Amino acid sequence: MYKNLFEIDIIRCCKVLYKKAKFILLIAVLFFVAGFAFTLDIGEDQYTARATVYAAPETTYNDAANAVTAMNAYLDVASSYKVCQRAALIIGRSDFDANDIQEAIGVTSSSKSTSNTIISFMATSATIITFAATTNDPELSIQVADAMAKSYTIEMTEILSNKSVKLLDNADSADMTRNASRSAWKKRLLAMFAGFVLACFVIVITEIFDNRVRSIRDATIRHELPVLGIIPENKH
Repeated sequence: MYKNLFEIDIIRCCKVLYKKAKFILLIAVLFFVAGFAFTLDIGEDQYTARATVYAAPETTYNDAANAVTAMNAYLDVASSYKVCQRAALIIGRSDFDANDIQEAIGVTSSSKSTSNTIISFMATSATIITFAATTNDPELSIQVADAMAKSYTIEMTEILSNKSVKLLDNADSADMTRNASRSAWKKRLLAMFAGFVLACFVIVITEIFDNRVRSIRDATIRHELPVLGIIPENKH
């Protein structure tokens, strides 16, 4: 008894893709247009500035070690609302408050990106905390990063009762971390590519499951039945 086997004729699929090239191109263009429509509002460019603080001995190295331990143990203090509120006062802009700063700021510690052995060493030697401020204004990003670093040093001074936590680097410049126009065009091209792939997929799947007889091999069930005769193609 004949058992129906699932086969994929790659050559036939390639030929049908070639024949349907205009249709595939049309779908790709339609997806590009749709992607373009959805990305008309491309948003704004984003700029990130970074300022860093570290622990340095104010009177003794023991104070610095205690400061490092406190910085690692209370890292969440760096992005707390209290610190952000003080930073907002330092900036002095009525249109940018503590909530805006909390959304714009990112805090990382040097001890968080190392192995366990190094973390143990860093906890008793040195830790650098980085404040990364991201906004749509490079000057504002610089102001926010610097203000957060200053505010954090003030907060740690109150916690430790000494000035072991100090500013290491100011945010002298801001780097563009998101190009709005480039991001929009990437999404549009991705939409066009998705349309191209989808059209090809649908065509190939349709061709694979098409049970029409197209060749002698199909008519003879993969050469399992004898050929009694062939009717020649009439071109007239």
